[in-house]
Amino acid sequence: MKKSDNTLIKSWREFVNSGTMDLDTVRPEILQSWQRCYNAKVDPYDGTSHLILKQYELEQLRAQNMEIMEVAWHFMVRLYEFVAGSGFVVFLSDERGFILESIGDYDILDDASKVNLMIGTGWMEEEVGTNGIGTALKLNKPVQVSGQEHYCEMLHPWTCSAAPIFNDDGQIIGALQISGPSSAVHLHTLGMVVAAVEAIRDQIRIKQKNQALTVLNSSLQNIFQTMSDGAIMVDREGVIKQINPVGEQILGYNLVGRTIEYLFGKTPKTDGVLERGQAYTEVEVRVDTPQNHFHCLVTGKPIKDEKGEVTGAVIFFNPINKVKKLINRFSGAQATFHFEDIIGESPKLKEAVQVASHAASNVSNVLIVGESGTGKELFAQAIHNYSPCQKGPFVALNCAAIPRELIASELFGYSEGAFTGARRGGRPGKFEMASGGTLFLDEIGDMPLDQQVTLLRVLQERKITRIGGDQVIPVDARVICATNKNLKDEVKKGNFREDLYYRLNVVLVSAPPLRERKGDISLLFNYLLKKISKKLNTQIDNVQPGIIECLQNYSWPGNVRELENVVEKMINIASGPVLSFEHLPAEIAVMQSLPEQSDPLSSSWPSPIAGPNNGGGGMDALLVERNTIMELLTRHKGNISRIAKEMGVSRNTIYRKMEFYHISREFNFE
Repeated sequence: MKKSDNTLIKSWREFVNSGTMDLDTVRPEILQSWQRCYNAKVDPYDGTSHLILKQYELEQLRAQNMEIMEVAWHFMVRLYEFVAGSGFVVFLSDERGFILESIGDYDILDDASKVNLMIGTGWMEEEVGTNGIGTALKLNKPVQVSGQEHYCEMLHPWTCSAAPIFNDDGQIIGALQISGPSSAVHLHTLGMVVAAVEAIRDQIRIKQKNQALTVLNSSLQNIFQTMSDGAIMVDREGVIKQINPVGEQILGYNLVGRTIEYLFGKTPKTDGVLERGQAYTEVEVRVDTPQNHFHCLVTGKPIKDEKGEVTGAVIFFNPINKVKKLINRFSGAQATFHFEDIIGESPKLKEAVQVASHAASNVSNVLIVGESGTGKELFAQAIHNYSPCQKGPFVALNCAAIPRELIASELFGYSEGAFTGARRGGRPGKFEMASGGTLFLDEIGDMPLDQQVTLLRVLQERKITRIGGDQVIPVDARVICATNKNLKDEVKKGNFREDLYYRLNVVLVSAPPLRERKGDISLLFNYLLKKISKKLNTQIDNVQPGIIECLQNYSWPGNVRELENVVEKMINIASGPVLSFEHLPAEIAVMQSLPEQSDPLSSSWPSPIAGPNNGGGGMDALLVERNTIMELLTRHKGNISRIAKEMGVSRNTIYRKMEFYHISREFNFE
């Protein structure tokens, strides 16, 4: 309890003179403040703030504290209304003690200015001694300082009730104070200040949360408006409240006010997200409105309030065609070859390119025929890249590489639960994936008869139904087929449907085998040499004369694909920058050994060794014999005696044959 004024003034004088006093005379927090002031050498007979901000400093400080000033001003006005006319003034300071704002009776403000208790001055303890603002900031709690409790004598006529203002992180951001004559001191004054400070803190918290919500809502709105997916906001009843621009573009019109059921139909997933708050992801749904008909993938997320109650949902959707294009883009379902990549000058090749180029200008079905390795897919990709559907996907399927029972699911897709092991949600087939582009069916001659019927129907109707499904899905993929079989013969044999053959064979492109365009071998060899050397980071500067002629004498059963394989093998075997005959594969190198003008059965050649492994006389027999010797060398790990015994000849004959066929005695037996 406070002592009388006389006792307090006596104690104050004793303390400012000696720095000590009776500990029971003043409250502990006041005594501690006096001790801080005494140690800081504060003039006890002053009390005027000499820490005055310049005008630009004050403006800068007020600008930095604009938020707390705007919030606190309303409460300062309300606080002043309670004490108006009683000689009180209300002050707001920053966290250091600089006064930012004041409101009060004019005459009291004038008296306060005599000790510089006004806007722009600092009221820290070390500046003006014990006081409301300075001491409250030191103690981090509300305090009331009255009369002689002030350390400086010039402030003894005043009473000050102050409380620090904290943010949500527990940091002091300012202080609020009511000052007036010490004769009007009352405990309820401090209570009013504390209540006002709490209200200011709550209001700042609300304002900051509102600002954060505004920023968040703005960000969400920006995301909603600019996202690449279609998006719809619905209320608890499923009524569409908002749709983003992409959604409007996909649907073709604004559906605000309609129900989600009108757009996607009544589905358990849609009902579940609104009734039970169950989210769902990438469910295939058919959009069927008077304006639009298409499939899309739909994802639904519930919107809940703070109590966890569902208040609506946000629905994201994308047409499956758009998703397919993205999948095709990253899965490599694109054509990379052009007609410029078809290398050769032979008349047959030029004729094939001319027919294919003409076919590229329309969307008719194309049948490409040719032996394996002649570049049928290269022709197909080039046709696609010059066709009206060049911006669409290029999807390839090798009919010979897919098990018979999987052909249908690969081509037409399947619905969820169509068969054991079916992927959840189903899977689109190659026709759907190629929609808007080109579907290349390689080795079409190997397609099972039962699937040929289905393929024919799809080509006629341009619609498919997934296995296990009942929805008819339109497709607009151009079909290019390729085969190494004679389909006319297959039709006669009953292996291929005649009606399908004529449906596919609208434009026929014949890719000539390499043996029929030997003049192109030099061009192809040089092109492949440059391409593969770059890939393998190898420098080949010279090719031994005669190698090209040797390559031209070979029959190339594997066509261009085999030639590419040979070039890569030669580059890998070569230890330096020169390619020579020793780098050629054995079956090709033997051509360089054969006399150019001799008849294949000439006696100047060694006769093939008789036996079950050769096919008779002539060049083919020589090739068979050479391959037989190489096979036996590998099997018997170079044991010439065993080879001679198995072939029924002498060891010298084997050595003579090895020399003739350019088989090194250092042959690799691995």
